[in-house]
Amino acid sequence: MDQRYKNYSIPEIAYKWQKGTATPEEKAFYEQWYASFNDEELDLRETNYTGFDELEKSLYSKISAGIKEEKMRPLTAKLFPLWFTSAAAILVFAFGFFAYQSGWMSLLTSTNKTKTEILPGTNTATLKLSNGKILQLSNNKLGLKINSADLEYIDGSDIALEKTSVVSKEMEIKTPNGGTYQVELPDGTKVWLNASSSIMLAANFSSSFERRLKLQGEAYFEVAKVSTSVNGVQKRKPFIITVDNKAIEVLGTHFNVRAYSTEPSIRTTLLEGSVKVVNGNSEKKIIPGEQATVVNGLINVNKVDVEDVIAWKNGIFQFSNEGIERIMQDIARWYNIEVVYNGPVTKESFGGAISRNKPLKDVLSSLEETGGVHFKVEGRRVIVMP
Repeated sequence: MDQRYKNYSIPEIAYKWQKGTATPEEKAFYEQWYASFNDEELDLRETNYTGFDELEKSLYSKISAGIKEEKMRPLTAKLFPLWFTSAAAILVFAFGFFAYQSGWMSLLTSTNKTKTEILPGTNTATLKLSNGKILQLSNNKLGLKINSADLEYIDGSDIALEKTSVVSKEMEIKTPNGGTYQVELPDGTKVWLNASSSIMLAANFSSSFERRLKLQGEAYFEVAKVSTSVNGVQKRKPFIITVDNKAIEVLGTHFNVRAYSTEPSIRTTLLEGSVKVVNGNSEKKIIPGEQATVVNGLINVNKVDVEDVIAWKNGIFQFSNEGIERIMQDIARWYNIEVVYNGPVTKESFGGAISRNKPLKDVLSSLEETGGVHFKVEGRRVIVMP
């Protein structure tokens, strides 16, 4: 095979051609491949076979007669784990051709739609302005940038918005289930929002004595170091995150906060810098590598593996000795699914890592390989079984 086309797959192009999505380059490659067989060997366009069995016998006869075998790459590693030969590819295309001509393709397509694959979350969020207007932010952009006088995307492109000094007013950036988004704040602080999360910026966020925002859900922060003058003395401007009546005061740092309303605790994990966690009259400072957990009014501090905590930001599910309920919470938010339990919930702990970019079935299969849990998928509902 010509090395220029080593990444092409005949079955894939045949399928895309039937769907009308093949590119001109793919069509040209297929025509070149097809032309490599003479008319006596194969001519599907002029075939008048009345049944697939007869077509299959003819193709096997031609293949057995000496059509040169050549290994092809799999259509996808997950769906086709075996390597194709070009001879097998002919058979695959022949079946598709015959099915299309006989009306079988409609039946196959219809059947396939009933088993729609659940795909991972995407880059999506909304922006709510102080006047109540909600804007859908672009899925094709990496994130939102809020500077001192305007709103734009991180790549510098404009947002369709009336320029009315919105940056000096309260605003909320929110991700849904199955969404994630980046935000750059007016002070240069960078925020990564996990699924089903939001931050709300106070009015005049960057011009007041302190920088303050509200968080719901989970976010990773890289807080910019900003100074302000107090009685002629330069001091670092505090960065304060509030969750209900709890506060996290930051002094220029990298950290992660997990504060979902459906979970009993608020977890602040520090990677770099200094953080003070305040809950009522109690407060504790943590150092890099520590996690402060606020639950039932108490603040507990423990050493943790920070790579596990921020794996979501890097596109990975990563767990160490976690229960299935905790793991399924993250999976449910990312894939926007409902999780129900049938029978007793396993007490087994799970650990490992898998990409968040994989379809749901791959993630569930990895968990099932442990033997400690099984799943049944019904639409967008996942049933967890022992």
